[in-house]
Amino acid sequence: MKPNMNTNVNKRSAGALRGLVALSLCLAFGLAQAQDDTSYDPDPPDRAGRLSFLQGDVSLQPAGEEEWTAAIVNRPLTTGDKLWTDHGARAEIQVGQSAVRLDGHTGFSFLNVDDDTIQMRMTAGVIDVQVRSLGGNEQIEIDTPNLALSVLRPGNYRVEVNDEGDATVVKVSEGEAEVTGDSQNVIVHSQQVATFTGTEQLVSRFASLGAPDDFDSWSLERERRDSYAASSRTAEYVAPDVTGYEDLDDNGTWSSEAEYGYVWTPTHVAVDWSPYRYGRWAWVAPWGWTWIDDAPWGYAPFHYGRWAHVRDRWCWVPGPRHVRAVYAPALVGWVGGGGVAWFPLGPREVYVPARRFSRRYVERVNVNNTVIVNRALLATVYDNHGPKVPYRNRAVPGGVTVVSRTTFTSAQRVGGHRINMDQQLANADASARAPQIQPGRESRLGLSSAAAARRNVRVPPQAVASRQVVVKRNPPPSAAHFTRNAAQRDAMQDRRDERTPQSQPPVRLRTDRPPRANQPPAGEAVREPVAREPQQYQPRDTRQIELLQREQQQQRERESRQQPREMEQPRASPQAHVERSYQPPPQPAPQPARSQAEPRQAQPRQAEPRQSEPQHHSEQPKSAPSNPQPQKPQDRQARPHQRND
Repeated sequence: MKPNMNTNVNKRSAGALRGLVALSLCLAFGLAQAQDDTSYDPDPPDRAGRLSFLQGDVSLQPAGEEEWTAAIVNRPLTTGDKLWTDHGARAEIQVGQSAVRLDGHTGFSFLNVDDDTIQMRMTAGVIDVQVRSLGGNEQIEIDTPNLALSVLRPGNYRVEVNDEGDATVVKVSEGEAEVTGDSQNVIVHSQQVATFTGTEQLVSRFASLGAPDDFDSWSLERERRDSYAASSRTAEYVAPDVTGYEDLDDNGTWSSEAEYGYVWTPTHVAVDWSPYRYGRWAWVAPWGWTWIDDAPWGYAPFHYGRWAHVRDRWCWVPGPRHVRAVYAPALVGWVGGGGVAWFPLGPREVYVPARRFSRRYVERVNVNNTVIVNRALLATVYDNHGPKVPYRNRAVPGGVTVVSRTTFTSAQRVGGHRINMDQQLANADASARAPQIQPGRESRLGLSSAAAARRNVRVPPQAVASRQVVVKRNPPPSAAHFTRNAAQRDAMQDRRDERTPQSQPPVRLRTDRPPRANQPPAGEAVREPVAREPQQYQPRDTRQIELLQREQQQQRERESRQQPREMEQPRASPQAHVERSYQPPPQPAPQPARSQAEPRQAQPRQAEPRQSEPQHHSEQPKSAPSNPQPQKPQDRQARPHQRND
């Protein structure tokens, strides 16, 4: 018996030991998984703005930078970026299905651009905002020095701010907007002009729209172009929220390919042209290395979809049309070796961001831009495991572009600084992960020093650049990844720690570096009641008939009384209508009462607004005539009715 007992004890000990080891491995794996999850950077938004048109001297101050530089077409814009249009200059920004157009002497910046919010800061000048579509959760807000304008419906909105910053003019040619000031909320309807003056106490004045000026005519011309693109052939194959698709119809042709479906081929390109060759690299937070193309149409094909080489030509393959498009800074693969080399990714090939974002974002940015047959391939490529991926476009003659590291980091144009390294790169490894190259000053500004010296960089007046605005939604902190000194970091941290009480009206904030968002949910936003004119009470005929029939039953009880009792009028309520007892007007001679069986025709009276003076009961009400006749509307005021139950 003893050997058996020892054997059982040993088995139980071994089993407990194995269980302990398994538990330790599970805890260790869970800890490693948790550490891996916390190592991700915050996911970037699914969309970005695009500088689609420039005329005259337009300056840009990227988020987190103190230096201004010349703006360039196709530059992506996001939270914290600022623009200034000098005298006679104009600019246009596209964000999905919305467009913002700036006139001269206008100070503009983005307080927030994310998946559901476009929040703009306007300190001076004139802007025109076109909203073609407004989703259920999408919020568009324009903040000026004395009010916050919330777009309620798709339409066209023009906002003007005077140089002193104490007056804002809102013109709504189509749509509806809500103006939130320090003490009131006002709705501006279509075909209305509202002028709001003052900062501490907002004074409003309404009028009708007048004749358009030169800026309105230019904005209308751009709007017609966008409306035409919405019904073009491109709109049949490209998702409507792909920023920049409006330029494709005029600069290329569509054709059908058996392997990829409908593809777009650009026209009027150089002989040695290939995707991601004529343009420059810039560092745009929070995505990282971003391609800025030189072509006027060069935005949508380089931030959405994939490129394929079919029958000796390059063609762009758009992503699925039924899903929301997700912006990417550059859909390219990279080749190791000397210099910096890259090539366009082909359909079904995995894109890996330059920074370590979550796996959910990596899946979304790939699946929404191309057809991924094997989802497991995403994790394999993202973790850099498994066999080498055979990239199609790398083998295309002229598909790989190579420049020096200096050209890459200084935001110089690639086309004139290419290096021929075909033999050196023939056996080099290719990867979807971007090289770990730190950005410099020029790459953060997005323009080389030589190019900036040839531009006329205009800086806005300090009063305009630092002017405060009224906000309704507290925006997130500005993108400040390259803070120059500790004082700026400490000041920004202090602003992040501030909290704005939700029960108070909108407060005035320093929106060049706003505090951390602490806004209530969309359904719980605190708003002041909108001032509206009281609606005239219109009683129904059926209610009058019921009251008259009840009056017939009560008339016999009042025959002994000499005077009709006056009605007591309760306090006026703008929310509900209070019913009162019906008292017919006195007649010269009372008539005998009718029996209940005798038919009677009720004559409904038309109600008019009642007077605000209260009336009181008399102590001895008198009898009323048995067959009252309603008085004419102009002879007396209509009153609500109260039951005498």
